[in-house]
Amino acid sequence: MIDIRELRHTYPDGTPALDSVSLQIGKDEFIVIAGRNGSGKSSLIRHMNALLLPSDGSVHVNGLCTAQKEHHPAIRKAVGMVFQDPDSQFVGMTVEEDIAFGPENLGLPSSRIKELVEHSMETMGICELRFHSPRSLSGGQKQKLAIAGVLAMEPQCIVLDEITSMLDHLSRQEVLDAIRRIREQGTAVVYVTHRLGEAADADRLIIMDSGRIVADASPRDVFRKHDIERYGVEMPPVAALSKMLADAGFNIGLALTKDELLEDLCP
Repeated sequence: MIDIRELRHTYPDGTPALDSVSLQIGKDEFIVIAGRNGSGKSSLIRHMNALLLPSDGSVHVNGLCTAQKEHHPAIRKAVGMVFQDPDSQFVGMTVEEDIAFGPENLGLPSSRIKELVEHSMETMGICELRFHSPRSLSGGQKQKLAIAGVLAMEPQCIVLDEITSMLDHLSRQEVLDAIRRIREQGTAVVYVTHRLGEAADADRLIIMDSGRIVADASPRDVFRKHDIERYGVEMPPVAALSKMLADAGFNIGLALTKDELLEDLCP
C-alpha cells in the first residue's frame, strides 16, 4: 500500500532529516515506529500522506506518487493522520459535527455521512459524547475524537504520531483498545511511540536513528537481536525482566507481555 524507496529529506534550512529510507507497508499491517527525538520518525510519517515531499527518492501510496500534486487528495484520503495535539484538528462545535466535517467535504449523501459518524463513534467508544463540545473533553476523549474524525473518512491506513504521550495510564489504555478495534476492521495502523510496551502485538517494530531505519522486524526479534538502548529507546519492562531471568539461567523465552512471562515461569 505504501512504498518508500531511497527517501531522503532535507529541510529548507539545510537540516537533514531522512537518509536513504526504504520501507513497504502492506494492507492490514500494524507498524510501530520508535526512536530518540530527532531520529526522523515524524519526518518519515509526514511523507506517507504528502505533508512532506521527498528531496530525493520516492513515496507511492496505492501506486500514486506523492511528488505529483494532483494525487494528493486521493493519497490523503487513503492515509489519515492523527497528531499529538488533538485540539489542532477540531473544527466542529460538537463531537458529532466534528466527525461529520470530513465526510461532508467529500460530498457524500447525508445518509452515508450519518452511517460513518455513527460507526466512528461506536468504534472509538464515544457515542455518549455526541453533543459535547470537543474543548470540554478529557485528553483521552479528545484523542479518541481525533481518531474518529479520521476514521470517518474511511482511510486504508491511519498514522498516529505519539498520540498517547501526554495521557494518563487509563486514558492511554482506552485509546490503545480503540486502536485494536480499528485494526480488527482491516485498517492498517502506523503508530509512533516511545513506549515499546505498546508494540507487543505489532506486526513490525521499526527503530530509527539519525534519519535511518536501523531495525525492522517483529518486536520479539528486534528486542532479541538489537541493542536498542544505543538508539535512545528502552526495552519494555516485561521483556527486560524476562531477558534478565534467562541470562540468570531460567529456561524461558523472551516475553512481551505479563501473561507470556507468567506462562513461561508457571507452565
